[in-house]
Amino acid sequence: MAIELVGRQEELGSLLAFIGESHGGPAAFVLEGEAGIGKSTLWLAGVEHARTRGWRILASRPVEAERGLAYVGLCDVFEDILDEALPALLAPRRRALEVALLREDASGDPADHRALGVAVRDVLQFLGEGEPVLIAVDDVQWLDSSSSSALAFALRRLTERRVLVLLARRLDDGAHLSELEQALGADSVRRLPVGPFSVGALHRLLRDRLGRAFARQTLLRIHERSGGNPFFALELARVLDSEIDPTEPLPVPETLEDLVRARISGLPPATREALALASALGTPSMSVLEAAGVAADAFDPAIEAHVIERENGTIRFTHPLLSSVLYNDLGAKRRGVHRRIAEVSEDSLTRARHLALSRDEPDPDVAGLLDEAAMLATDRGASAIAAELAEQALRLTPTNASDERHRRALAAARAHQAAGEWTRARTIAADFLSEAEIGPLRAEGLMLLAELESVDRSAELLEQALYESASRPALQSVIHSRLAAATRFRDGWAGAIEHARAALQLADDLDDDALRAEAFSMLASLGSISGDAEAAANAARARELAIAVGDAVLLKEATSTVAHALIARRNVHDARALLESEYEEWHERDEPFGAYTLWSLSWVELWGGRWELAAEYADRSLDISVQYGLEVPQDHLTIALIALHRGQLRLAREQSELALELADRQLGLHPPTHLANLGLVAFWGGDADRAVEWLAKAEAQAERLGWDDPGHRWWSADYAEALLEVDRFDDAVSVVDLWEKGAVRLGDEWVLANVTRCHGLVAAAGGDVRRAASLLEHAVAQHEAVGDSFGRARAQLALGIARRRLRQKRPARDAIRAALEGFEQLGAATWIEKARGELGRIGGRTREQGLTAAERRVATLVAEGRTNREVATELFLGERTVAGHLTHIYAKLGVRSRTELARRLH
Repeated sequence: MAIELVGRQEELGSLLAFIGESHGGPAAFVLEGEAGIGKSTLWLAGVEHARTRGWRILASRPVEAERGLAYVGLCDVFEDILDEALPALLAPRRRALEVALLREDASGDPADHRALGVAVRDVLQFLGEGEPVLIAVDDVQWLDSSSSSALAFALRRLTERRVLVLLARRLDDGAHLSELEQALGADSVRRLPVGPFSVGALHRLLRDRLGRAFARQTLLRIHERSGGNPFFALELARVLDSEIDPTEPLPVPETLEDLVRARISGLPPATREALALASALGTPSMSVLEAAGVAADAFDPAIEAHVIERENGTIRFTHPLLSSVLYNDLGAKRRGVHRRIAEVSEDSLTRARHLALSRDEPDPDVAGLLDEAAMLATDRGASAIAAELAEQALRLTPTNASDERHRRALAAARAHQAAGEWTRARTIAADFLSEAEIGPLRAEGLMLLAELESVDRSAELLEQALYESASRPALQSVIHSRLAAATRFRDGWAGAIEHARAALQLADDLDDDALRAEAFSMLASLGSISGDAEAAANAARARELAIAVGDAVLLKEATSTVAHALIARRNVHDARALLESEYEEWHERDEPFGAYTLWSLSWVELWGGRWELAAEYADRSLDISVQYGLEVPQDHLTIALIALHRGQLRLAREQSELALELADRQLGLHPPTHLANLGLVAFWGGDADRAVEWLAKAEAQAERLGWDDPGHRWWSADYAEALLEVDRFDDAVSVVDLWEKGAVRLGDEWVLANVTRCHGLVAAAGGDVRRAASLLEHAVAQHEAVGDSFGRARAQLALGIARRRLRQKRPARDAIRAALEGFEQLGAATWIEKARGELGRIGGRTREQGLTAAERRVATLVAEGRTNREVATELFLGERTVAGHLTHIYAKLGVRSRTELARRLH
């Protein structure tokens, strides 16, 4: 190691210090420099240093020829730890990793490349919890795209602090940051330029490596010509005679590449041929080379010349530049080399890729094989490789095979889209559109391009696609369904529903149940928000059709639509049963859909009064969405609304603001729900004026979009109450009347219970307190009947306040106590305080006031979670005395457990 690190003590010190430092999260150290400057030597030193200090090393040393292969780097990185890590992974993530690394066949559902990225993150997290982990990649510019994407996906989402990344990267013309560097961000990446050797360091290197000492003037000339590049200097020194005329130029080629060529040219022809084959393969095994006709002893001269080395049955070039020069110098022979490799390749992806590289002219047979290989790569989750193979298939398709070219152009664009290369996908799609004639084929291209554009632009492209697909009614039905989704925020829900109806009409004309199912799902989804009385029936019809068709995607969509129709009517029992069943069926096969199901369940448990469980579902849903890179505004909606109900007003505001930022970027507008959330945060926090501003925006947006279903305007009761608080009596009445009209039309009992409570509040604000009390008593019963425990508690609180105004102290206290108990059971912290405040306004002694000072001290400590022994120690009492106090406390407060006591005293 000391010989290898001649002249690099300062750089090594920086690297070792980085490995020894404490970092706030994953961080990277990048060694940058030109070819041959010594990056790999430093990289190896850093790896060895970490290894000797107990770090888990996950290393890969890719070569240029491997850039187009699938998961080669990931196989290197995880080679020794898979058996240890796989059991710790959830089923869909474990399968994605096993399929990608060829531990399992890709039969059945294709592996999701996002699930693979999450699996990689989980493995790194798991390993990092046991020991520090160093992900080390030499020549990261040649890491294959599928491995790079998976590792970058994981690093962006990794929270484990004890995971570091060590990269060596060549700085060539046009060099750009690797995906791994971009994933971590500039603040988490430290760069070290690896510069030239000094003359003294170069002298020691040449002496140690070559066993020769050069005259001072010769050494200076070697340093000048090589620019201090150690590899260049070594190559220069190898070809110099011991006697150098100082009056003559150095008798060597001008460039490093020429030097390398000169070195290789001295090898036997059979050796050069074998090396050329190896350069096109990357790091080939001897068995593969022998299958290609290479004699076992053909490499001996190259080993003696230190061009290559054998390692565990494989061939590795001693420096990447040697391989690059060999491959680049193949010229016209290159295609023949790839053809020869294809003939001996056992892996179908490798064979297809080399076949593609062996062809200059269109070849329909090879294009067909590339189609199959692209599908296999997709099944393995190697989306980047699938995209490359699909584009190669397009390149080899004859120009006169227009249908095949169109099909493959769309396939290549979709493959790049799946790989996250949207720019390339747009380019291919745009090229296709420029070639295709107006008609259905071009319409398909427009549909694809619509998926890659903003919401408004997407709608315009779909409208053009609709025009061009006039001769294909089935395609038009699909486009109408997509237009329904694309135009709902632009034209409102009423306009979107017209597209859904058009899609259904076309499906009926064609008698196509799959298209019917898609159209009915869209009708139900839009209708559930717009107040369509047939929304639930349409959802049920969509599900029946999807079951009959046997299409899993349609069935998931239709079942979700049924569930949301149930949630809209607050049918908690049926919605919960359906969604729990869906989650059990899908969460191990399709995590993103499982996350969406959890999000839906969070709504169920919010309305069902199980707020802690609702918060857990919402948090898990967001976590999965973020891990998969699928975060959308609605992910934060339930978190904010549940936090609001639990009294976590700051969290509710932060989540709502974050949702609005996402909505700005993704939708170009603010949905009513997020605006309403901020209104409720302000109102429940005591700022009625600010609340009215936000809630007015929510109402206006809902009106503009055609959100006429009263159940989806759940903020209306609070809006009316806030208006009453700022003395806008008539406006409050208008809000309640409009809300009630929709509820009566749809028979929405949950909304009608809230409407009755609002009428009671209006009556109280108008001075008719007796009528208010009567209405509020009725509201309590209505809330009870629909299972709305939160609404019931709010009605009881309002009833208690009305009775207090009527000087009915005991009934008032009973109502407020009942409200307080309801709020405590729910965990509604803000409303617990409101209820306690109202209790304090009523004369007479409360149960809490009946506790003695000693009992209050015991109750406080028990409510904090202390055991009887801990309370006894704290208060210098006997345990039996503490137990006796607890008996009296329970009796006085009317509670039966420590949990109830904690809620009462919270």
